Amino acid sequence: MTTRPPRLGHIVLGGLLVAIGVLWLFDAVTSVDVRWEILLPAALVMVGGALVYGASTGIHGGLITFGVVLTVLVVLSTGLEVVFDVPFEGGIGERDHAPTAIAGTEYRLAIGNMTVDLTEAQSNGETINISVAIGNLQVILDDGVYYTIHARAGLGEVVVFGASQSGVGPEMDAESDRPPPLGPGGIFNLIVEVGMGKVEVRAP
Repeated sequence: MTTRPPRLGHIVLGGLLVAIGVLWLFDAVTSVDVRWEILLPAALVMVGGALVYGASTGIHGGLITFGVVLTVLVVLSTGLEVVFDVPFEGGIGERDHAPTAIAGTEYRLAIGNMTVDLTEAQSNGETINISVAIGNLQVILDDGVYYTIHARAGLGEVVVFGASQSGVGPEMDAESDRPPPLGPGGIFNLIVEVGMGKVEVRAP
């Protein structure tokens, strides 16, 4: 009686289970913090390598399906990381802020639409965190001031002074092309983000 060789899918699945077990054990018994976000890309590399190796032995439809699912999860994981990283706080509804001085460094909204008008505000370089977990965020900033901007969305669209990106995990950085002012009150460092929705930074 002949013995059937193990299926390629079974080998890959076994390898993945061994890798997860080793990482889990390493995380538990050492002081090193294992970065679990590398697991999905590593699994995708393993599946891709297995398909290349086994291309001459068959179609391996189950392994291909598994690879497609892993690809989708890898693409979504970047966006989901931002979605869950945005604080779910600040209430629900419409919020409009137009400060003349930056008394605090956070403007938060859980669900809804928020506008933060900074055209009359004075800031000396404090990091200002502005976020909407689910909804739309609009920040109005005079482009004549000195600014640094980090804008991102988990799922949605990011627009910074007319330049835009959209999709899963769009992210943009911008910095003023003029030197910082010598006097106080004209330096803005902004971190603006939405979990799901649209974030826009625009001039008045």
